[in-house]
Amino acid sequence: MAEHARPKDRSIQTLRGVAVLLMVAGHVIGSSGGRGMNVADDSIWRWFYVALEDIRMPLFTVISGHVYAMRPIRSFADYPSLARGKARRLLIPLVTVGLLLFVLQISVPGTNSRPELNELAWFFVFPFHYGHLWFLQSMFLIFSTVAALDACGVTRTRAGWAIATVSALVVFVAVRVPSSADVFSVNGYFRLLPFFLIGYGLHRYGVEKGRRVAVGVTLLAFLAVYSARTIGTVNEWNLAPRVDRVLELAVGVTGVVLIYSARRLVDWAPLAWVGGFSFGIYLLHVFGSAASRIFARAMGIDADVALFVIGMVAGVGLPIMFQLIFGRWNLVWVGILGEKRRRSDRAASVHV
Repeated sequence: MAEHARPKDRSIQTLRGVAVLLMVAGHVIGSSGGRGMNVADDSIWRWFYVALEDIRMPLFTVISGHVYAMRPIRSFADYPSLARGKARRLLIPLVTVGLLLFVLQISVPGTNSRPELNELAWFFVFPFHYGHLWFLQSMFLIFSTVAALDACGVTRTRAGWAIATVSALVVFVAVRVPSSADVFSVNGYFRLLPFFLIGYGLHRYGVEKGRRVAVGVTLLAFLAVYSARTIGTVNEWNLAPRVDRVLELAVGVTGVVLIYSARRLVDWAPLAWVGGFSFGIYLLHVFGSAASRIFARAMGIDADVALFVIGMVAGVGLPIMFQLIFGRWNLVWVGILGEKRRRSDRAASVHV
């Protein structure tokens, strides 16, 4: 989802394809019985959602860290340019797509949530008002932080990067703010910063290269912590919040490192093609999936499998069609997708 460098490694685009499909699937199902497909908490669909909850957005973030590490800033002289670029890339879509989402939620019948008009004043401050767009706020804070660390020289060495990453891991476990203070998705920032730094290190310092034993150990660790996490979920363990976050972090770190390390095994052109549209799919998938669900139910289609397939096809396919058809217009290219303005309206790649 980073904007500057476009990776030549097709396996990274494939990972983006995997990540965006997992993300759309999660949102089609819904995080609770009152969202998405409105499935029961004891259904297999809820289990599928919960089973990948610790991996979906961390995987996206690891990829962003990898891509940023291909072209990190060198000094504070580069910082203003990066800040402007990330504001365009992340904050412009936050406003435009966020406003569109708000308008549709208050005007279209059949949506799962309906905000009040007076909530608009807080719409871009607290993440719980606009669903999936919290990620844009958290990523803006993350880019600002890691760029500052680069400018200060902290992450220019392996040791400095390791200290920064361990510090972020500690913050993940130790720090959360109450929802009333979760301004600009700072909790999301705490959750995702270590994964961005891990992606940064995986690329810049090649910490996964040539270490089959390390991959094997990581696999065993993942199986252990994922089993514990699963057993705890099934048996409804009432763990202390920080203990629960340790398990969440362990599953996320080992899971995304394994997926990243195995990326060449899943390198597949169709997935890489979908991955090229991942940012637009992330921004716009809710419109396609929600509209298709409302339409399907109006037509009498209530089967969960049918709703899931329809939601996935619409959630992925419609944003891709939108980018292919309208992405050549600067109004869409800049105002919705957050890309740099083109000097002409000639068709260009919409890969992100």
